[in-house]
Amino acid sequence: MSYEESVERAIDYIEAHLGEELDLTKIAEESYASVAQLYRVFYALTGHPVKDYIRKRRMSVAANHLRNSKRTVEELAWESGFESYHAFAKVFKKIVGLTPAVYRNADTYFSFEPIRLREQVAYMEDREQTERFPDVKVIRFMPGKMYAYLHISEQEEGMENEAFRVVNEKLAASEAGKSAKMRIFGHNTDLPETDGGLRYGYKVLIISEEKRIVNDAFTEEPFIGGLYAIRKIAAQSPKTVQDGWNRLLSEWLPKSTFEIGKHQYMEEFIAYNGKVTRMNLNLPVQRKLRNETIEVVDLVTAKAFFCRGYGAEAQRVAEQRLIDWYERKSDGNQRDDEGKYYMSYHYGAKDYEEYWWENGILAAEPAAKDMAGLEQKYMDSGSYACCVSKTYGLLTGVLDQMHRWISANASYRLDDKRQWFAEYHTFQGMNIERDAIVKVYIPILLEESARNEQLCKENQ
Repeated sequence: MSYEESVERAIDYIEAHLGEELDLTKIAEESYASVAQLYRVFYALTGHPVKDYIRKRRMSVAANHLRNSKRTVEELAWESGFESYHAFAKVFKKIVGLTPAVYRNADTYFSFEPIRLREQVAYMEDREQTERFPDVKVIRFMPGKMYAYLHISEQEEGMENEAFRVVNEKLAASEAGKSAKMRIFGHNTDLPETDGGLRYGYKVLIISEEKRIVNDAFTEEPFIGGLYAIRKIAAQSPKTVQDGWNRLLSEWLPKSTFEIGKHQYMEEFIAYNGKVTRMNLNLPVQRKLRNETIEVVDLVTAKAFFCRGYGAEAQRVAEQRLIDWYERKSDGNQRDDEGKYYMSYHYGAKDYEEYWWENGILAAEPAAKDMAGLEQKYMDSGSYACCVSKTYGLLTGVLDQMHRWISANASYRLDDKRQWFAEYHTFQGMNIERDAIVKVYIPILLEESARNEQLCKENQ
């Protein structure tokens, strides 16, 4: 038996008996190892001493009960293997950072999930990236099979929880629903339009390691697996979920050693008594073959037709206005000869009272007369720092890197009189989230010393 299999057996045994008194000798027997070997191998493969691992798992379970039930701290202390409230509270505060009473009503949450060794991925990030995103890790899901259920809803908001509730009810009535080694995932899926109007689809995917699901509502499907960046969030509201995805896609991904993969986005549901309390956001990734480069380019003046919003709802307002404009057109679509779609916003100041967001079209001149109904202006000519990238959400990470590059380059400085923008390049039938290319342009000026040096070279 390999060391990995041995430790996996130890973890499975711990999970099955977490509410009981755990004896290291028995755990070692179950993992076909001596106690001394269990200590060494467990720590080497998980990064946690076996006793610490057990304490963290018990505190994670207790934290879940504290947040989602009315059970007393004394009850949880006893169930976690402590003989007194004070001993439990001391360990809880050491691991979680808060006392049980304070944690119960706190905005933060603590989670220490069972370690799955087969999912772990070895990768290197720089220290700044690791410290800034301690809540993000990369894992590998192995190929296998899943049981799928397609939930159809008349409205998009809240359909994830609605789909989970329906599936949970179906599973509760089956023998498979009692399995402790069952994981439930889900993702949005496009549905064809019907005469009855627009409908929304959410596919729930179930991995059951112990029992086969026998139910006409579920279909068995292959799961290709792959690398995923995972972030844990509290499932408080749709906005919390969206902000979690934005942080992964816009901030973590561009600065990481990975790029978007071609496999499926997924959300994993973590429930308490049938109610979703937390989610794991699973972003498909693959190793980055090369880093995006930044270069200086000169652009000519371009005419822009746009919609702009201000304040906290700036993005929603601007995007909706542009969508409404498209729908008012006879064909409801953008033609390639109209120009390129672009986006811009007040970078670095979302809480600023004059925060704005802009969506529009950089138009080809012959098409300019067809843009009635949109505001108009010109994007001025000049030098721009340009980075060609994938569509990383709000592009926050790309913008951060570009601003750092400009700051570190003695030859250039930001031009505050011109506007930065991101120009999107798409083609018919493409998956915009995965395949579209975006060119980010930040206006810059040549520093006086660098300009003089350039003039001298030109005059020689």
